[in-house]
Order: sequence, then C-alpha cells, then structure tokens
Amino acid sequence: MSPQNRPARRLLHTSDLHLLTLHDHGCRAFAAVIDLALKERADLLLIAGDFFDQNRIADNVLDFVKAQISRLHVPVVILPGNHDCLVEDTVYNKRHWLDCPEVLIFRDNQGETLHLDNLNISVWGKPIDTYFDVRPLAGMPVPAVNGNWNIAAAHGLVVKQMPHYTRSYIITEEEIDGAKWDYIALGHTTIFEHVWSNPVTYYSGSATEKGTLALVDFNEETGVKVTRCEITKIPLNRLSEERSDA
Repeated sequence: MSPQNRPARRLLHTSDLHLLTLHDHGCRAFAAVIDLALKERADLLLIAGDFFDQNRIADNVLDFVKAQISRLHVPVVILPGNHDCLVEDTVYNKRHWLDCPEVLIFRDNQGETLHLDNLNISVWGKPIDTYFDVRPLAGMPVPAVNGNWNIAAAHGLVVKQMPHYTRSYIITEEEIDGAKWDYIALGHTTIFEHVWSNPVTYYSGSATEKGTLALVDFNEETGVKVTRCEITKIPLNRLSEERSDA
C-alpha cells in the first residue's frame, strides 16, 4: 500500500474470551484485557468473535462488561462469532448496549466497514448470524484508499484449501493472500498464531484460555508490527470489589 502519511496507531486485538458468568475466567480475563489496553495506550480494542460463550447472558455480566469498557475511553469494536452469533435473541440486542456509544458492533450479515475517521482507521467485518455454516471472509471488499489504516476482522478457521468434508467457518489462504488490507484480525482458535505476511494476519489466541493477545502497531515508516502480549488474570476478590463499585 502506498504511503499516505497516516498517523501511527495502536490496536489491541483479542478474541474468544467466552464470558459466561460473573465470576468465571472470562470476566477476569476481560478485566485484565482492559488493564492492558490502558497500560499500552491502545487507540482501539477489537474483539474478533466469541466475546461471550453463548447468547443467554445474565444482566449482571453485561453490567460488568459496561463498567470495564467505561474505564477505557477508546472505541471497542466487536465482531459476533459462532458462540455469540447475531441471531434474533443475540446478547447484542440487549438494552445494555443502547447507551454505549464507544462500542461498535458489526450487524450486517453481508459484511460492513466501520469508519473511525477520528482515528484514521476503518474496520471491515462480517458477523456470524447463524448457528449453521458461513464463510467469514466471503464478500470481503477491497478497502478504500482514504487515508485510513484498513483492518479486516474474521472469526473462522484458516485452511490451505476447501476440505472435501464439511467444516464450519472456513477461511482459505487464497482469500487472505494479497488482500489489500493492512491487517487481518482473526478469532476462533485459542492459540496466538502468525497466519500470513501479506497482508499481516494473526490469531490473537484466547485471552481467557491462553492469556494471549495481539498488540498491533501501525506506522508508515516501520509498517505493521505485531507483538504477542500476555495477561495475568485478576484475583476473584478484586473482581468482587469492581462488581460492588459498578
């Protein structure tokens, strides 16, 4: 991509937190993710699917999530995955999101681009909207050259070629190779992994299960640099204190 004098930006990319109940490892990990985003001065937090373990999430968990996000003061972009898919009774249709202007949720099942022009960042994603099979990168457009850093997000399994047998949420290497995005943020597997170099493509791994995240620095001079980060899960007594303060 040709130089555009875009300002340097920092993204914290996570996925597969699988929040379920208030005192589970997912909620503890999410609090640590917010701590890391604050420490590293991230400009944007991107959650590439399976933020929640299912769509039947209690209100107290969503209250906790809102309290954590309110600490951050930067945009949070969420891609619904296969566990928290965008079906009629999705967790993302609950009232808690109505007064969260800093949270941007992908809702167009054909894929959509969210423009954060104040950050010079555009993010494309196609939410999973069914419990059945979809192709997460099908229909991914060529990004506009508009002075923004262009990021794509997808929740699925990368394979060399389409398998003869049925596998869900398949992403082929051919779909990734040579795509004009600056970075592709993946979710669905729990292990931090460098998937492709052109464009730079990574799985963040599960912050809940493996404690890993991807810290992505965008800079016109040095390009896109990804750093593997690890979190330390907060103790339950601190989580209880935060719940009482919320």
